[in-house]
Amino acid sequence: MNQYYDVSKLSIGQQVGVEVDPYVLNYPLSDDKSVWVADQGGQSFVLRFYRSERGDVNQFLSIARRHAKLKHPAITRSYPPFYSNLWVFSIYNLCGGERLFSYLGKYPDGASLNIVLSIFDPIAKALDQVHQHGYIHGHLDLSSVHVVNGAGILTGFGTHSWLDKITDQDMDGRFIPPEYTKRNPNISVSSDHYMFMRLLIASLVGESWLDNGKLNNLPDHVETLDQATWKKIKGWARPAERYRPKSLVEVMRLLRANLFVNSSKANSDAPPPPRNKKPVALYAGAGLGLVAVTAIAATLLWPTPPPANTTTENTPTVTSESRFDGLPQVLEEDLNDGGKAPKVEKIAPATFQMGDINGAGDENESPVHEVNIPKGFYFSKNEVTFAQYDRFVAATGRPAPPDNGWGRGNRPVINVSWYDAKAYANWLSEQTGSEYRLPTEIEWEYSARAGSPTAYWYGNEVQPGYSVCDSCGSQWDGISTAPVGSQASNPLGIFDMHGNVAEWVEDCYHENYAGAPSTNQVWLSDQCDGRVLRGGSWFDVPTVGRSATRYRAEPTLRASNWGFRIVRLISP
Repeated sequence: MNQYYDVSKLSIGQQVGVEVDPYVLNYPLSDDKSVWVADQGGQSFVLRFYRSERGDVNQFLSIARRHAKLKHPAITRSYPPFYSNLWVFSIYNLCGGERLFSYLGKYPDGASLNIVLSIFDPIAKALDQVHQHGYIHGHLDLSSVHVVNGAGILTGFGTHSWLDKITDQDMDGRFIPPEYTKRNPNISVSSDHYMFMRLLIASLVGESWLDNGKLNNLPDHVETLDQATWKKIKGWARPAERYRPKSLVEVMRLLRANLFVNSSKANSDAPPPPRNKKPVALYAGAGLGLVAVTAIAATLLWPTPPPANTTTENTPTVTSESRFDGLPQVLEEDLNDGGKAPKVEKIAPATFQMGDINGAGDENESPVHEVNIPKGFYFSKNEVTFAQYDRFVAATGRPAPPDNGWGRGNRPVINVSWYDAKAYANWLSEQTGSEYRLPTEIEWEYSARAGSPTAYWYGNEVQPGYSVCDSCGSQWDGISTAPVGSQASNPLGIFDMHGNVAEWVEDCYHENYAGAPSTNQVWLSDQCDGRVLRGGSWFDVPTVGRSATRYRAEPTLRASNWGFRIVRLISP
């Protein structure tokens, strides 16, 4: 029996597959580290590693080879699996869209019918077509559907079909069909239909319904549908297989016939039937999706009507804003090994103009566009230091980067690649139980600007005491890095955003902002042959340190004027 590589030991930056042109692991997509985004030849892929304890390797390979023949515009492309004595993994294109759970975060009470049709029409057509040829998706949930230009795309098609059993560790348990829980689970076309209907209903009424998920907890009426249609939709979603629809395209045709329901109501004197609203989840913001509230939270936030002779005038209302306001302004989390994570500053939700506002930048800073950051985050006050990174090196056995003879300690770590920075953020997540990552370009630029429309947060010209660059007026200019925090902080309490070291961010590099996201999220690309550096350095001329300046670098490269800082996400 082959002893395949233990997936739990996979790490960011590790090379897998063949020695020539290997896949380089970028970041894990699953808690057990069996699913990764990886780079090869300037492109990004999703790798799913075989796990011997979950099923038969021949079944894994057979299914992966068969799905490599599957081609449909609404299904991400898959390729023949990689197989050797050490590595076994399937390979899929990376979908650059927004996951459905994030997309639905904009519509906590349910999306409009035209939006629902735009998302689910291509999915319904794709599933009906490939079902005829014996292909089954097998794990439809809010993460396996992505939204690209308003249309739904299916990802990870058939990747769970080889498993002995599918559990809530493999997919969102709220979508698992009843037949999956049986002793000998049966994955069938009917299973896809059940999961599709639950996705559809969650889009129509709001994702919070899924927290209970029972049909009798659905509202009596949906404003965009007539009563007969809504009754039929609920009937098709019943757990027993005999009730499920035979054709998903027919489901969408029925919904499309209701596009004129609202206009008909507008011409009627009769008021629409009342909607019995159920508890809804709080909108948590872009890129991170919708917070699924627990039953306890639902009771607190949406209580049942009080009995007679009681009053609720003094009952405090808990909102996402009040929860955010209640968080500490500065956070420094404990590590499991006894140390401290980098100190982070709380940044509130905001909307700002991103790009070359002053007209003094390069083409890659255009067009200027408005970006919404609907959910707050924590941004590290300083660049990650040698002292902080060296603790990570000691714990993981990674090579220690050189300091060029300038000293370690409180100086920013240098000579680290994008993969090194990613590995450190991943280690912080493991050590603290919180989620750390590199900043998005949006988070970085907003934190650098600190509300300013100028080239630097303090004005359009560099001034001594604010930046470390080739000619910024500090003692370290053009010579070396400076200890972090040696210059003045910006109004958000963040240091060294204009100089000292240029900083890796999470996103793929794009030639300009055409098609850039309008809400805060990581901007990926199918052709991701470069990552982004921001902020300029001790070595660079002042203009490189402007808030809007961005430039490309290969993620494997290291330099004495490159470092990074981290973002700590705020949990629901």
